[in-house]
Amino acid sequence: MRYYSVYIEKTKDFYTYASDEESINVGDRVLVSFRNKDKVGLIIEEEKDKEYTFKVLKIKKVLYEELSFSKKFIKLLLWIRDYYMSPFDQVFSTAVPSGVKIKYEDIYRPKNLNGTLIKDEILEYFLKKSLVRKKTLVDRFSKNKIQEYLDNNYLKVQDSWYGLQEDVEDVDLELKLYFQERVEIGKTTLEKKFDKKTIENHLKNGTLILERKIKSFNEEKLKKDIEKEVYKEDTKLNSEQERIKSGIETSNKRHFLIRGVTGSGKTEIYIQLIKRALENGKGSIFLVPEISLTPQMVKRFKKEFGEEVAILHSRLSNIERAKEWYSIYTGDKRVVLGVRSAIFAPVKNLEYIIVDEEHENSYKQDSTPRYNAKYVAIKKAELENAKVVLGSATPSIESYYYAKKGIFQLFEIDHRYKDAKLPEIEIVDMKEEKDSFFSEKLLEEIRGALLRKEQIILLLNRKGYSTLVQCQECGHMEECEHCSIKLNYYASNNSLKCNYCGISKRFLGHCSKCGSKNISFSGRGVERVEEELRKRFPVNIIRVDGDVSKEKNFYENMYNDFLGGKYDIMIGTQMISRGLHFPNVTLVGVINADTIMSIPDFRSGERTYQMITQVAGRAGRGEKKGKVIIQTYQPENYIIEKIQENSYINFYEKEIEKREILFYPPFSKIINIGISSNEEYGLEEYCHLVFKEIEHEKVELYGPMKSLVYKVKGRYRCNIFIKGDRREINEYKIFLENKLKKIENKKYRIVVDVDPINLI
Repeated sequence: MRYYSVYIEKTKDFYTYASDEESINVGDRVLVSFRNKDKVGLIIEEEKDKEYTFKVLKIKKVLYEELSFSKKFIKLLLWIRDYYMSPFDQVFSTAVPSGVKIKYEDIYRPKNLNGTLIKDEILEYFLKKSLVRKKTLVDRFSKNKIQEYLDNNYLKVQDSWYGLQEDVEDVDLELKLYFQERVEIGKTTLEKKFDKKTIENHLKNGTLILERKIKSFNEEKLKKDIEKEVYKEDTKLNSEQERIKSGIETSNKRHFLIRGVTGSGKTEIYIQLIKRALENGKGSIFLVPEISLTPQMVKRFKKEFGEEVAILHSRLSNIERAKEWYSIYTGDKRVVLGVRSAIFAPVKNLEYIIVDEEHENSYKQDSTPRYNAKYVAIKKAELENAKVVLGSATPSIESYYYAKKGIFQLFEIDHRYKDAKLPEIEIVDMKEEKDSFFSEKLLEEIRGALLRKEQIILLLNRKGYSTLVQCQECGHMEECEHCSIKLNYYASNNSLKCNYCGISKRFLGHCSKCGSKNISFSGRGVERVEEELRKRFPVNIIRVDGDVSKEKNFYENMYNDFLGGKYDIMIGTQMISRGLHFPNVTLVGVINADTIMSIPDFRSGERTYQMITQVAGRAGRGEKKGKVIIQTYQPENYIIEKIQENSYINFYEKEIEKREILFYPPFSKIINIGISSNEEYGLEEYCHLVFKEIEHEKVELYGPMKSLVYKVKGRYRCNIFIKGDRREINEYKIFLENKLKKIENKKYRIVVDVDPINLI
């Protein structure tokens, strides 16, 4: 007898079951009895050298007809559970699309009728609804017999299924019986069609059976017709690109970082690596940080790889995601393009995982499990014996540090593809300007670009029209009732909105406290800048931020329209800094470079450098030279200076020196313990209790301290930060997990965030 740890969906623990079958593997799905009901379980591992003081139930059946998962995939999920200190059920739920998970359905079906066709309203209903797979029917009747039924118009054809024609009475008895006994109808559907008493009589008479059925992953439903396309001719790599491609292909190392300036042709290298992998029968995963990068990348990948490409992102429906997932699972598609969760795609013979714009924060999930797809990619590659290629013009400080230490193999490109010129960067000191929106220099450059029929991108990383709405009579500021934050005003729909909980209400034009109409709007957002632009320039302007981008197909339409010249100016938040390629954009303007630098976080300087450098890289990507105007009240700040020098290495050296002195990553690892409650009373006391319980000599603890935004969605929030070196933190996690279980309290919610992106 063998014993197995089995995971049952929506449960917190693993359960032990036994079987004498030798063919059970990790990742198989099995039928087990759980709390007196049949449930589908997932084999996590075989238990060895354990003694059991309780009766171990036997596995009822191995579900060979259902999708199984590889042992490597299960290992990856267990690693995420342990590293990110997350419950396995939440890890599994994140990694596996809902359309792929096994579900249950209560169904009615006719009992074996012993060769007698019973004339009855319910059984006639079953007969009319019955469909049988073509292959199944061919296995039962000869092809000649089926052709005879078709010629006599007894059968109808629906895709890959046969059904009986509803208005034919003299159908062959054997055929009628075959269909009548194979149909099943959902419990709810049949009970809507017929009264309860009629159904109960059939159950008593034995002509109907009520049973629970596993809703299988249906191959026929999930198959999808794909437009056939041929591979595009290879784009010829220059000598530097070819050197990097060959270096990755031939290297014994498994981890690579490409630091290449914006427009240096990193994408071409990635595509050629994927092509070579396909030629060798291998698959690849290509991760992008945001859905906004997907439309143009999809177009490119479809051109290059045709039907081999599966697309995975958050806007797919459950069935769309399941279709793509299934085509990857079967090996029909060997190239996956997607956002963060695409890292879990079950690619066959995986050769490469490529993480584009690897510095982006969106690779880190902000709900449990709080995994970082970049680090999951590294672990997955280790398990699959694949290679990881990270790429960015502005790598994260941690990634570049690991590359300099030799943990990643480093490749660098310091000039643009085909020797295109990097844009000229000019800094404007806004302390010397009369207009707080646009400097004279920026306005002059906008006029010049418009006269030359060139396009412009402007960045302001603040949503809405105004970040502060205040009454000039009583001083009241409009606040969110659920969060300790001021409401933003959105002129586009005349609403006041909280950017934390999302609550929105119509702005009535007067103070909600005293009724005065003397209202001021301060703290400009991207809508306000759009309004000011339209006053000055009667041209076509498009705004791109998190609100308009929720519209269906917005990104694809925006990209195509701007590329086609429908708009002259694009203004937006940080999403426009990411990877967009518009050859006619020659001017980029940064309206206020100081918005991120003011955030009290050790990564704020890094983020400022990355965002501004990335958006600056949108200028001059075609044949025309680009220019960047950066407006700031801190022109002497070293971050602004390094951006103007276009020197990532100088910026890195300054930043890594600070990190080492302050013992911040990559020299340390951080865990954030977030504690929250619906009630403020008692929270501080409980936080101090937690702090005392989790203290340990091997790590440093800071706090407890209130979050920068203390109240969000009705919950008051505090944080405790834990810092230590890698080895000490990994050892401390087991201690921490046990302590947190010991002091669990239903009144308080504790969230553990390993390697947090934000500390506020």
